[in-house]
Amino acid sequence: MNLNDLYKKVSVIPIGDFPPSALSGLLHGYISIYSIVRVNPWLEDVYGSQWDIHERIREIAGELADLIQDPSIALEDRVGHIADLMEAYLTYSDMDFLDIALDAAYEIISPEGSDEIVLPCRTPEMCRLLCSCYYFTGEEECARLAKEIVNDIKTSVLGCKLADGEEWTYLHSIEFFMNIVGEGEMCESVVSHLKDKMLSLLKSHVIHETILDRVLHFNVLASCEYVKLG
Repeated sequence: MNLNDLYKKVSVIPIGDFPPSALSGLLHGYISIYSIVRVNPWLEDVYGSQWDIHERIREIAGELADLIQDPSIALEDRVGHIADLMEAYLTYSDMDFLDIALDAAYEIISPEGSDEIVLPCRTPEMCRLLCSCYYFTGEEECARLAKEIVNDIKTSVLGCKLADGEEWTYLHSIEFFMNIVGEGEMCESVVSHLKDKMLSLLKSHVIHETILDRVLHFNVLASCEYVKLG
């Protein structure tokens, strides 16, 4: 199934019908589509207007903001939602969303207003959260800790068999680190490795009818299309 077909299928589903686990892939897929249309405005005929895409991103951000404030959400899932909401701000510039995300982030990494940053988990999503905190606050300790997580990722990824979707999670986290913090030379080998894995997945994997599977492939195909057209 190509990107245009997937985009049509995904775009008719109300945002509220997507499970929380699909929102990250959905968000990043739409961010890629928004970037494609912004750079190539004639593609509005294919993907709809920038305004329509922007509104879908706003709706996803609203869902993420609600999830962040839900105390029943598991910590690692909450970290991912916070990281995603801060990334959404880079496209949909709503200060209310950013304030919610930053407050929630520092509740996790700086509990009770501590001066010391602590990491209750060291996931790829925590890396993205730290990178965004560094981007918005300039706090160097966040960049240093993000680099530590990237080094952990490099060690765990090379030579390991990853489940569907994990390749993208690791790749997105590392590339986000490279874009925000820099130091790309330390990541070249693992980025190349993960991109090869993603290409193999796209060539060999059958897209099933589950929402999660569709969203994963929408996200990956949209990102590849943005790189190709960018």
